[in-house]
Amino acid sequence: MSPFFTQKKLEEHASFPKSVKKEPFSLTFTKKKDIVFLPSSNSQRKDKCGRLHFRLKYDFNRSDLVVHVIEAVDISAISENGFNDPYVKVALVPEVDTKTRQTEIQRNTTNPIFDEVFKFPVSFEDLSEKTLLLQVFDYDRFSRNDITGDVRVKMCDLDVTTEVEVWSEISKTDKISSDRPEILLSLSYLPSAGRLTVVVLKASNLMDPCSKEFPDSYVKVTFMNGERKKKKKTATKRATNNPVWNEALSFDVSEGLKHCRLVVNVINCHHGNIIPLGTCILGVNERGREVMHWQDVLRNPRKAIAMWHGLHV
Repeated sequence: MSPFFTQKKLEEHASFPKSVKKEPFSLTFTKKKDIVFLPSSNSQRKDKCGRLHFRLKYDFNRSDLVVHVIEAVDISAISENGFNDPYVKVALVPEVDTKTRQTEIQRNTTNPIFDEVFKFPVSFEDLSEKTLLLQVFDYDRFSRNDITGDVRVKMCDLDVTTEVEVWSEISKTDKISSDRPEILLSLSYLPSAGRLTVVVLKASNLMDPCSKEFPDSYVKVTFMNGERKKKKKTATKRATNNPVWNEALSFDVSEGLKHCRLVVNVINCHHGNIIPLGTCILGVNERGREVMHWQDVLRNPRKAIAMWHGLHV
């Protein structure tokens, strides 16, 4: 039997969330769209941590899968202080591009409303071989974000030629389902001294796609203020894909940080070759965690704030 319930079966399903009263996402069944309920991939109730509500549709005109992340209900509190600042990362596996797609952070709530739309460029023929992965995170500006759980949808199980509305139980997980390269940076801004200090702490999952050997890697940091650039770099850590640098690089800031950017490049110099392993750019005009980190630094002068960032080639 298919894991998806039909509309009739859904109405009979005793555990469907009765607490959802908020508009405009009421549980009104119509003939205009299919509604399915996706159980958790874990069978035990203790492994479930809320429900995620989203819509799917394939856009044949643009050859895009359109994912509308609507809301989550009863997300389990996982932070030690009991607060939740949830957001959702959305991906197709295997990947169709290197773009990171995630919702805005909803502060201090276990029933967040996101109402955000994401598009994936993928042919309809290839879509059936993909899995849609929605990961629910709890934002933590001081360290790696906690992952509450995830939802996995095999696209071959759904007919997305028309709009499909899905309520899915979130499966609890302790690990991030990603082996993408990441870097941990700590930033602190001292306005009185006009100085930005960047501490390059460590990186994970660094791999050279052209070599099976672990890289010899260093980090080059470029501070950009308009046309002016200042570059500094760390020492090289050899033969490891999880290097630890813990090096502080300081930059003079004469006119404030608001219109500046920080470009971070991780480079493999194995055997004398210069091979980029990934880049992240921080600034007010960026998106996702890159702008979150920069805004936190602006709001909290003299305070060191650390955050993990994905590296993109």
